[in-house]
Amino acid sequence: MSVDTPRTPGWLRLVIVSDTHNVDMPISLFPEGDLLIHAGDHTKNGLFSELTDAAVWLRSLADRFTYGVVAIAGNHDKPLDVETWLQTATLSQPGELWSNELMTTARDLFKDNGIDDRYAPMRLLQHSAEAIAGLKFFGSPYIGLTPRRQAMTQDNPLRYEGFARDPQRLMELYADIPPGLDVLITHSPPLGILDSSVQYGGVLREKPIAIGSVALRARLRGIPPSERPRLHVFGHEHDSGGVFWDEELGILFVNAAAVNGDRGIIKQGGDYVMKEGFRPWVIDIRVGS
Repeated sequence: MSVDTPRTPGWLRLVIVSDTHNVDMPISLFPEGDLLIHAGDHTKNGLFSELTDAAVWLRSLADRFTYGVVAIAGNHDKPLDVETWLQTATLSQPGELWSNELMTTARDLFKDNGIDDRYAPMRLLQHSAEAIAGLKFFGSPYIGLTPRRQAMTQDNPLRYEGFARDPQRLMELYADIPPGLDVLITHSPPLGILDSSVQYGGVLREKPIAIGSVALRARLRGIPPSERPRLHVFGHEHDSGGVFWDEELGILFVNAAAVNGDRGIIKQGGDYVMKEGFRPWVIDIRVGS
């Protein structure tokens, strides 16, 4: 939708962004709406200071939306992965003193407890479902293993850092995606949909490759057509932002990645940069249909 299009009764205006990576994005870029969706990778490296800055920025946007913000984590938001982080923290962030308590504090930056669920300013979906404003959401942060991760031994904790999981485990996790959703939010794209990459794993390639999840695509196909999500939001792949209507699946897909650059650029002393002309995606969705 154009931001100038009048809002229609019975419809909710969703404003959608992903992969902001601590880039300073002007609040003025974000039009007012009913709900802001962030599909993960709030930070560069998942430092506690980065998580704090990202949450403060996200919270500064919440008042622009009737129902606040719903977010998931991404692979860069590593301390939000409760299954792996205490095993990898000393290897990944040797200068940081992480504990279970600090991990809880980090997660709580992105969610509000004890507040009316209908209007909570901040929500974090950690592979979980929630009803918001009459719509059914499910959010999941998991991604597949990069080639570098695949080369690691299975007992290396860094193999699974930041919500990365083996193919079989992804099949099990994505089986949790319930039928009858209105909006699915994942960090990973499904295979073959807005997932074309020329720099996957920090390696510049002559030809783009598809980096989306086979397991996620299979789960979407396995849900009966009438019960598939109407909208699927994700990010992760910076090279393929856009909107795509899939005739086979009958789902509208949005890759809302906001920045250019990849992990290889960061390692060489570069930085993420907001895409030229970037604007958050604006999607109006009917309630109850």
